[in-house]
Amino acid sequence: MMIDQKSKTQSIEDLATSRHADIDTLAAELGIDEKKLMRKIDWHVLPVLCGFYLLQSIDKGNIGLAKLGGIQNDTHTSGSLFNWAVSMFYLGYVVAEIPCNLALQRINPRWWISSIGLCWGVVVCLMSLTNSFATLSIARCFLGVFEAGVLPASVLITALWYKRSEHALRTAIWFSFSSLGSAVGGLISYGIQSHLVYSSIRPWQWLMIIEGVFTIAWALVSYVICPNVPEKAGFLTENERTFILNRQRLDKTQTSLTFDRRQAIEAILDYKTWFLFCIYFIWQAVNIAFSTFNPSIIAGLGYSNLNAQLLSAPFALFNLLIQLVVSWSSDRFNDRSYHLIACGLLSIVGYACIVAIPTTPQNSGLLYGLLFFTSFNSGSLTLILGWMTNTIIGHTKRVVASSIIIIGSSLGGFVGSLIYQDGQYSRGHIINLTLISVALILAAVLRSLLMWENRRRDKLANEDPSLARSENLVEDVDIIVKENFTDKDPRVRYNL
Repeated sequence: MMIDQKSKTQSIEDLATSRHADIDTLAAELGIDEKKLMRKIDWHVLPVLCGFYLLQSIDKGNIGLAKLGGIQNDTHTSGSLFNWAVSMFYLGYVVAEIPCNLALQRINPRWWISSIGLCWGVVVCLMSLTNSFATLSIARCFLGVFEAGVLPASVLITALWYKRSEHALRTAIWFSFSSLGSAVGGLISYGIQSHLVYSSIRPWQWLMIIEGVFTIAWALVSYVICPNVPEKAGFLTENERTFILNRQRLDKTQTSLTFDRRQAIEAILDYKTWFLFCIYFIWQAVNIAFSTFNPSIIAGLGYSNLNAQLLSAPFALFNLLIQLVVSWSSDRFNDRSYHLIACGLLSIVGYACIVAIPTTPQNSGLLYGLLFFTSFNSGSLTLILGWMTNTIIGHTKRVVASSIIIIGSSLGGFVGSLIYQDGQYSRGHIINLTLISVALILAAVLRSLLMWENRRRDKLANEDPSLARSENLVEDVDIIVKENFTDKDPRVRYNL
């Protein structure tokens, strides 16, 4: 069904605020099958984001694989110098994070994500030319600068096309490709360093060149296939564009982006923000420490460098499995903290056993198997972000709090790059074990504080029925955001 010319020229605002207040009515008048249209959008939007998340994971993590290919000797970065060079990525990431968010207010996300992909692909290729600590550090820093724009761009693109109730699933799809990238990177490195060893170009240089070229190629392809903003998307018909824009407007996806200074201050002063900042800082420090030096840790068990690269791939797939299972279970039982604590305890078991068991050829297989327990740390990272969205409510408050918490994650990555030193892997395991223990204490304290607050509000509700939890306005988080509520409202109950 086609709308008449008068309806076509009617403004989007009029459509959204007049007789089309019901999305089903709008879909019927425009002749739109909503489910079919969203599948069409999925096939145009998600592959681009999945591809970039796959490549950013490969390019960020290739330094650990290049270590086994001789990059340390060729760049004269023995010992702690190599760790500092690795950590420069996170320094660039932290510095660029706020500018990237500001730039996205003015630049079309389609051009932004393709441009930064092209830039970091060039940087990865240029890393093959590094021959000193200084050049390697500069290259890693610029890689962090350009990759810092991927997450905010991906979030914004998701917000442009999907209702907020659809964000979690779509975000999980493209975010999961980061774990897949670690496995793919290990396999690529194994193939390169087992077949390109008799060339004037070193294996680690081939690794940088080939992976950088892949990223450049994908960035160029994305210029063509990445959809524009909905009102200019060429793969949609005029009626479909009208429907999507009204659908987003009715969901208040874009109209609720007004900055609220009061909520910003509230986010900065809220103890939950800083508890989650510390927990995410520690969790990411442990994750980056192990994932970056995983091939070297495996080689330290007695495996050859080549086999160590191959044996590092299953960890990424195991991380992906844990992420999906734990996330499903967390949603199924409406719990974040107990799942996070359980994953942390399993990681502690792994690290404790690895430290206690002597590293001998006879124990290499057992120790390799125990390393998989450490993956419960990496696989549960998304629980922290999920806990944040469940306990920090209000658009501006959530934006400010999430920015602080993600900066904590980046700083954790910086510190994590320095945890493991060559030949001192047991020391790194003990540090990781200690850090996770501290994080679990913080998680338990935060859960206790939230439980106390819920009970206090229940008591208030018994005294004043208007503060009961059953009020629809508070039970629906989307409505709370639209009405400019925050989690300080006494009718809100925190999910634990």
